[in-house]
Amino acid sequence: MNIRFKSWLVAFAASAFVYSQTSAQDIATGLKQLDGNQACLAKETFEKLATATPSADNQFYLGYYYLRTKQPDLAKAAFEKGLAADPKSKENLNKVGMGAVALAQGDRTGAQTIFAEVLKATKNKNVNVLQRISEAYTGYVVIDSMKPIYKTTDPAKAVELADIAIALMLKGGDKNQEVYMAKGDAFYIKGEAGPAVSAYEDAINVTPGLGKAFAKVAKIYWGGRNYELAQTNFKKAIEVDPDYAPANKEYAELYFYVRQYKQASRYMDAYIEKITACASDDEVLRSAQFNFVAEEFSKVNSKIAKVMSSGRTSDVLYRMMGWAAYKENQYEKAIENLNKFLKQAPQKAIDNDYRYLGNAMLRVSPADTAAAVANLEKAAEMDTVDNGYKEIAAFYNAAKDYEKAIVYYKKVIAREKTPGLQDFVNLSLPLYNVANRTFASGPDSLALREKKRNYFLAADSLYIKMIERKPDYLYAHGQRAKANYFAYTREEAMTNGIAIPLMENYIKLASAAPMDDAIKANFKLFYQVLGAYSVITLKDEAKAKEWFTKLLEIDPGNKVANDFLNPPAPEQPAQPAAKPPVKKKA
Repeated sequence: MNIRFKSWLVAFAASAFVYSQTSAQDIATGLKQLDGNQACLAKETFEKLATATPSADNQFYLGYYYLRTKQPDLAKAAFEKGLAADPKSKENLNKVGMGAVALAQGDRTGAQTIFAEVLKATKNKNVNVLQRISEAYTGYVVIDSMKPIYKTTDPAKAVELADIAIALMLKGGDKNQEVYMAKGDAFYIKGEAGPAVSAYEDAINVTPGLGKAFAKVAKIYWGGRNYELAQTNFKKAIEVDPDYAPANKEYAELYFYVRQYKQASRYMDAYIEKITACASDDEVLRSAQFNFVAEEFSKVNSKIAKVMSSGRTSDVLYRMMGWAAYKENQYEKAIENLNKFLKQAPQKAIDNDYRYLGNAMLRVSPADTAAAVANLEKAAEMDTVDNGYKEIAAFYNAAKDYEKAIVYYKKVIAREKTPGLQDFVNLSLPLYNVANRTFASGPDSLALREKKRNYFLAADSLYIKMIERKPDYLYAHGQRAKANYFAYTREEAMTNGIAIPLMENYIKLASAAPMDDAIKANFKLFYQVLGAYSVITLKDEAKAKEWFTKLLEIDPGNKVANDFLNPPAPEQPAQPAAKPPVKKKA
């Protein structure tokens, strides 16, 4: 061999080695992009490799990209080119790819035939082949849903093949963390969370910086409602592999689920930043939703503008614009956009769409109150977390439309599995107020008097419930006494004496509490009623004197008490005028 030819061979071998190393690095980069939800970059990487050098390997990874992105027809074409590029290869992964395409298309028998041929040719001793077939049998489990993207799977076969590969690795000292990942996916879709976690942890032992393994462990703990361990593993995924974007996304979703919106917004923003140009409009809008609940409205508007600049005008855009406008007090704009959304996609409506629309309608002039409340009521009917009827009831109560407030506060209580003390207080207020402003006069005086009594006694039934919940609740004791007094005419109250023991009990309880305006006002009324009852009904002037004396101590100018304790001296009868003396006649 001449020296020149020998030098050329050396140079060729060196360049081939360099290309091989570069190609391997590019494939590793593409796979990392694919795992990291950067499919658009992975596509560019694999297409560039396959175009520059359409080798069997490069065609396989291009086909693998198409398979993982739910494009089995394009994957098949790439694998066929790979087979043509190296038809004699025993390991040829493109044939495995053809089997995976058959599975993706629902042809289980065809896939099994192809896989059997490859396994026979490699004598079940090729770790890469075993791993790729095992993975195909899982249907490619994605991190967001922890579900396979293809319906035709065989997790038991996937575990079997993974175990064969693991035995080979243990014997030969090879390392392939993807074998353990496939085994973990297979166990999980079998419904065996514990073994799945163990398999993912084995993958971490092989590659400690494997962020996707930590993230899948976190997802399993999240599914089991162990939020603490889920958070620990999400943090670890981000720590060991900062570039693995899905960990940020899933961590954000966990924070959103537990209503820690600031953190949810932070990690979703990090996710969008990491996947850059590959972020879909839906992902940008999802991150805008997280910004919204975190009250970062400037981010919401900038992201909406970004999506709209791409020419997209989805119904979700109108929702986000409506929500953001409402939060920024731009009520006309909120109404316009939310109405557009509800017209285009009523089937997508959720409680907040109607809640923000209803509230916006109440804040414009002139307000269409009936239509606004109708929207708020739709929101309340759909809401399974918060009791939306409280909002409607509070609106009517603030507007002093007490009759309607009563209707909705009753709905509040009906919705609650265990109504709280405040729920009873809220309903009692408009009941008491309706009674208090009902005046029995005119031709309907009897009916009005009955209405007044019924409302006071309905309020009283709620005060009883409050006291059952909280026996020392002074407010309820005071209101009970007043409701049972004002439910009747003064003459009836002095005769039946129903309110008397309630007032006496209140005074006993309140005397041990620090004096405030509410207690003082009640004392003024109760001392006067008790004093009058002692005089009129009990005929006990000594007792009356005791009550009126206490009344003057807190209300020195009280005329009733003063007149009783210090009655004015009786007026003396007028004396007749003296007659002039009669002069005697001389």
